Amino acid sequence: MREVVINPKDELSAAQRLKAGMLEAAYKIYRRASSSGGLKEDDEWLHATGADPDWNESYYFNFFDSEKGVGGFTRIGLLPNKERDVGILVVSLRKGSILATAFDMKSSVQPGKLSIGGLEFSLCEPLKRWRVRYAGELVSMDDSRMLSHIDEGKAEAFKRVNVEIELTFDALSPCFDFKDADPAALAEMIVSRKTRLKDLRKVSRISHGHYEQACYVRGSIADGNGDGVSVDGTGHRDHSWGVRDWSAPKSWTWLTCQFPGNMAFNLSRVVVGTMDVFNGFVFRGGANHPVRKAMVETLFEEDGITQKEVAIRIWDSGGLEHSVSGKVETLVPLDLRAQGHNTIVNEALTRYRLGDREGMGISEYLRQL
Repeated sequence: MREVVINPKDELSAAQRLKAGMLEAAYKIYRRASSSGGLKEDDEWLHATGADPDWNESYYFNFFDSEKGVGGFTRIGLLPNKERDVGILVVSLRKGSILATAFDMKSSVQPGKLSIGGLEFSLCEPLKRWRVRYAGELVSMDDSRMLSHIDEGKAEAFKRVNVEIELTFDALSPCFDFKDADPAALAEMIVSRKTRLKDLRKVSRISHGHYEQACYVRGSIADGNGDGVSVDGTGHRDHSWGVRDWSAPKSWTWLTCQFPGNMAFNLSRVVVGTMDVFNGFVFRGGANHPVRKAMVETLFEEDGITQKEVAIRIWDSGGLEHSVSGKVETLVPLDLRAQGHNTIVNEALTRYRLGDREGMGISEYLRQL
């Protein structure tokens, strides 16, 4: 199965252009009214908690050493209105295989430090540096797709490995606030898709605040026998807060990679009812350029939800076009049905190409089953 999505469309009618212009002006007014000068150092830490049971504060990191074929990702999701928080750590030292663990317990919050189980995220320098550490057991799977089949009754069938991880994430790009989307592009996407107001309002069920950053990543991954690998590569981090209702979006697509020569991209597509918009940025020349227009062509497996290959075209707000292709190397299916949602998130370690540049990154596809 192949899916091709482009937004905004090339041609808008005169009436649509007028409507988009009005919406663009309204968004600029809203952004000025709601902004207090952009991201601040305090935004790196926890925010005031809302009353909604699905309130969430999420910290996510991924990491790659493309030359060694090493990669992975980790997340801590704080759920202050529930009895337990959640966490996950996935490491791939070889294509198709993973070491992994998940956490379902209350986390520990100390000044500048979050931890759940043996997983620890430390804020070293706001907006510039974080450190990720882990010491403990990981389940070893030769086939990464087995992660979706593990439950308490089956986990004992897998080998367990003691692992120590220490990774430092230093800023490659400035943080990109998703509220800094290109206003004209956002307006045209909404108008061209004939988005209903009620679907725009549902976006608040996904997140309130959200920013991302491309990073350099350095450190080590070692097992209990002293064998291991040094990491000298790149990665990406994501921080969001607000209501996170996994069942609110019909689907989302999240694609990101860093390339040699200090270049990176992040492309996000969210579908909520009639709303279907792209957001994100291209980092080049030392600055983030918001996405102006994008096209994503995805080749899926026979199930129609598991990505195999992706072809991307991004037109950034600086006027440049970028063509990127990607092939999935290690697929990690995250099944959220145990959490009460009819949702699956296919997180895939993906090898991308941009011209003669190559890098490792993530392709993430959320679908409702």
